[in-house]
Amino acid sequence: MKINLLKDKNFSLLMFGKITSLIGSYMQSFALSLFVLNTTGSASKFASILAVALIPELILAPFAGVIVDWFDRKKILIALDLASGGVVTIFAIIYFVSGEMPLIYIYILVITLSLISTIDNPTLQTIIPTITKKKDLVEANALNSLLMSIGNVISPAIAAVVYGGFGLEAVFIVNSISFFISAISEYFLVIPKNIKEKGQLSLNSFIIEFKEGVGFIRKRKDIINIISLAMILNFAFGAFTIGSTYISKMILKVSDFQYGIVDSIGVIGTIVSSFFVGWLSKKNSVGKNIYSSLMIASIVLAGYAVVAFDSLVSIENSKIYLYLLMVILTFTVCLFIALANTFLNINFQHIVPLDFMGRISTIMGTGCMIAMPLSNMINGYLFDKISASSIFLISSGIMILSIFSYKRKLITIEIEDEKSKLVDIEEI
Repeated sequence: MKINLLKDKNFSLLMFGKITSLIGSYMQSFALSLFVLNTTGSASKFASILAVALIPELILAPFAGVIVDWFDRKKILIALDLASGGVVTIFAIIYFVSGEMPLIYIYILVITLSLISTIDNPTLQTIIPTITKKKDLVEANALNSLLMSIGNVISPAIAAVVYGGFGLEAVFIVNSISFFISAISEYFLVIPKNIKEKGQLSLNSFIIEFKEGVGFIRKRKDIINIISLAMILNFAFGAFTIGSTYISKMILKVSDFQYGIVDSIGVIGTIVSSFFVGWLSKKNSVGKNIYSSLMIASIVLAGYAVVAFDSLVSIENSKIYLYLLMVILTFTVCLFIALANTFLNINFQHIVPLDFMGRISTIMGTGCMIAMPLSNMINGYLFDKISASSIFLISSGIMILSIFSYKRKLITIEIEDEKSKLVDIEEI
C-alpha cells in the first residue's frame, strides 16, 4: 500500500476532512441506535430508523448525480458539511432545551442528514479519481478504505464514552464540530472545476443529462449484472445490519461497551482487508476477487445462527463464548464484504468516464439500495416474531444461491491494461 499518497496535499486534505466528519457521523449513528433500542426495546422501531434514512436517498440519488457533474465539487463538499453541522447543532439545542428526543425528531434528523449525504457521497466518489493518477487508483481506494475504517473503529469507542458519560446532547455537539472541521479542511482543496456554462443550466438539460446516464448503464450489461446482484445481496444482508445489534443487546444482553467492541471489531476487519487489496489484485482478476469475497462472507453469515440459537443461549455461562464467537464472525464477514466493495469501486472507477461518474454512481447507488428499506423493515418485524437463527440461515442461503448463480458473470470481469476497459459479459 502506497502510504506516500498521503504526501499529496489534495489527497491528504480530502481524507482528513472525510475521516473527521465520518467519525462524528458514525458516532452519532451508534449513539442513536443505542438510544432507540434502550428507549423502546423494539427491533422493528430500530429498523425503521435505518429504513427512513434510505428513503430520501432512494428518491433523490438519481438526480444528485447530475448536480455533482454540473457544479464545482469543492463548493458542494464545503456547503454540505456546513449544512450538516448546522442541522446537528439545531437538534443539539432542541435536546438541550426540551430534555427529550422523541422518535419523530430522530426521524426528521435522520432524513435531513440522509438528504445531504445523498449528494455528498457521489461527490467524494467522483473526486478521488479526479485527483488521483489512474495507475494509483487501486492503492488510493485501499488507502481510502483503510482511513475510513480507522474512523469506524474509533467512532463506536468514542460514542460509548461520550453517550454513556455525557448523553445524547454531547454526541450531537461533537458531531456538529466534526462537520465544521471537515468544511475547513475542504476549503484548501484544489480540484479541477466541472461547472457547466450558465446558458446550459436548465431543467431541459438536467433531464437530458440524467437520461444520458441511464442510457449509459443500459448499454453496459456488466453494470446491469452487478446492480441486479447487489439488490439481491442488500436485501439478504439486512439480517446482518439489524441482527448483529439485536443479538448483542436483546439476546446476549451485552453492555454498551461490549456492543461497541463488536462494532469496532467489524471495522477492524475492514481495515485488515485494505492490506490485502494490492496483493489480491495481482493474484486474481477483479471479478474473481469479488466472487470469492462475497461467497465467503455469505457462508460465514450462517454462523450467526449458532450465536442466536435458543438452546445454546440458555446454557449457563454460555453467553461469553457466544459473544466471542460473534466477535470472530463479525470480523470475518466485514473483512470479506470490504474486499468485495473495494474491488467493485476499483472496477467502477476504471469503466466510467469522469464526466459521467456523478450520474452513474448515484444511479448505481440507487439500484443497490432499492431493496434496503424493505429489507430493514421486514427483518425488524421478523426479529420480533421468529427466531434470529432462522433469519440468519435463510439470509445466508439467499446470498449463497444468488452469488453462485452469478458466478460465470462475475469471474469474467477483468480490467484490461492501460485502457481500463471491461471485457464483454453475457447478458443475464
